[in-house]
Amino acid sequence: MENVFNLYSAIKEQNDYKTDDLPGFNEIEIRDLIVCDINLDDLISVNSMYSRIEFNKISFYSTYFVQTSFHECTFKNVAFTKSNLNSTSFTLCSFIACSFAGAEIMDAEITTCNFKKCNFTNIIFSDNIINDTQFEITEKSFSVISDNIEKNVIWSFG
Repeated sequence: MENVFNLYSAIKEQNDYKTDDLPGFNEIEIRDLIVCDINLDDLISVNSMYSRIEFNKISFYSTYFVQTSFHECTFKNVAFTKSNLNSTSFTLCSFIACSFAGAEIMDAEITTCNFKKCNFTNIIFSDNIINDTQFEITEKSFSVISDNIEKNVIWSFG
């Protein structure tokens, strides 16, 4: 709970919220923020917008980001382990050394993104629309990566 309070404090400082008006994580917009070294396991964020956010060393274990949009966000050393990212939109985002192990990403839109040194072990990654994106995947054992609509997409496994 302390970590969620720290994130609320950061959101409050960046967005001028009054203490009793701090937002939940559903149907909100958060922008221009750096979030570092925090555990946000089991977070639920539905129908929200995150713009120009830098996430660094974050644990999103078993989070639920559904019908949520990320625009110009950077994710460094972020663990999305066992998270649900269905019907989510990623535009102009960078993912560096992130783990999506056991995650589910279906019906997402991924546009002009870079995934570098990411772990896709045991991921369900299908029925997505992907444009102008590069994937450098370090591990993909036991994964289902199929039925995506791709245009100008580069996959590298190794």
